[in-house]
Amino acid sequence: MATSQVDLSGRAGTPLRAILRSPGWVGWAVATFGARLPVAMAPLALVFAGRALSDGYLLSGLLVGAHTIGEAVAAPAAGALIDRWNPRRVLAGCLAAEALLFLAAAVVVGTGGGTVLLVVLVALAGAVPAGAPGGLRSMLTHLVDAAVLPRALSLDTVLNQVCWGLGPVLVGVTVAAVSPAAGVGLTALPAAVAAAAALRLPDPTSARPAAGRSRVLPVLRLLARSLALTAALRVLLGVLTVAAVPLFTGSGQASLAGLALAAYAVGTGLGSVLYSLRSWPGGHQRQADVALLVLGLVVALAVVARPYAVALLTLYAVAGLFEGPTVLARSLHLERVLPADRRATGFSLQYAAIGWGFAVGSMLLAPLLTRWGAATVVTGAGLAVAAFALAAALLPSRPDRVR
Repeated sequence: MATSQVDLSGRAGTPLRAILRSPGWVGWAVATFGARLPVAMAPLALVFAGRALSDGYLLSGLLVGAHTIGEAVAAPAAGALIDRWNPRRVLAGCLAAEALLFLAAAVVVGTGGGTVLLVVLVALAGAVPAGAPGGLRSMLTHLVDAAVLPRALSLDTVLNQVCWGLGPVLVGVTVAAVSPAAGVGLTALPAAVAAAAALRLPDPTSARPAAGRSRVLPVLRLLARSLALTAALRVLLGVLTVAAVPLFTGSGQASLAGLALAAYAVGTGLGSVLYSLRSWPGGHQRQADVALLVLGLVVALAVVARPYAVALLTLYAVAGLFEGPTVLARSLHLERVLPADRRATGFSLQYAAIGWGFAVGSMLLAPLLTRWGAATVVTGAGLAVAAFALAAALLPSRPDRVR
């Protein structure tokens, strides 16, 4: 059976040092961290903002939904734009615009301005920089040696989980100490830092597409299978996120919901590192399918773990361990099948799939929690995703590339 090479022990035991010493990597890491932190901060900041401007959480949900859908809708076109034009200038301009949009939204929140204007601003704040995560991920290929790319992508996953662990904490402290408007305004700071860092990134001019090579549709056709499975993974995460409080309320420990989500994030980072330490049987696409299958089966145990807070915490942590390999293997598959001049488009499509999947899991399935119970919904979602992953794993792989 074929084996995907992920083991980097042959690099004289210093793959991390090789990554850190790669020209431009530190600037890339700063830009990536600054671009992703607002995405992690925005949901909670917008929940507090909506609550401050209304009596309930309807506006909060509308604001979070507008931001998420803005990202998901705009990401493919934004990724194609980065592939076609100067990546540094496009990234810097989009991130700077994001910072200004969040500052404007903070002013609207602080002055009790119009709801419609606020929704438009946060939707644009999601849409304008939507290509940044995919564009920055695609640039990583040009910054590090191919031999250490799997470990670099693993480090990228850890960086992402740090953002999702740190972002809500920063927002919560700021809102408690200052105001909801300050929480929204703080979101602009990392975006501004990322915009400045993006201007100092190396320009991969050799990867610029030829005329007519920026179309999204051929990439979408090639990646349809991977994108569907990426969306399925995020549906599961969306369900786990909105179900955390009711699940732990049922076990008598509602305050542990935040800890469970943190355990999931830590597990994801650890899982990606462990995956990158050795070689695994099969190709990257098959590995991602199998990891998603196991993840779905783990989540399906929620109906059994429901009465026990410790069991639920363990479930979230173990589920995260399998998300790490799922995400990393899927990214390595994209790196393999996408030409250099289509990678920003491909990774932006993946980002869009993440947004749509999370929106389905967190917004559309949330009403079922009250009707059927959190444990039942989580278990059903886990079984559905596991069945989807099993079907995908049994299908023949398509080793094609974009033409």
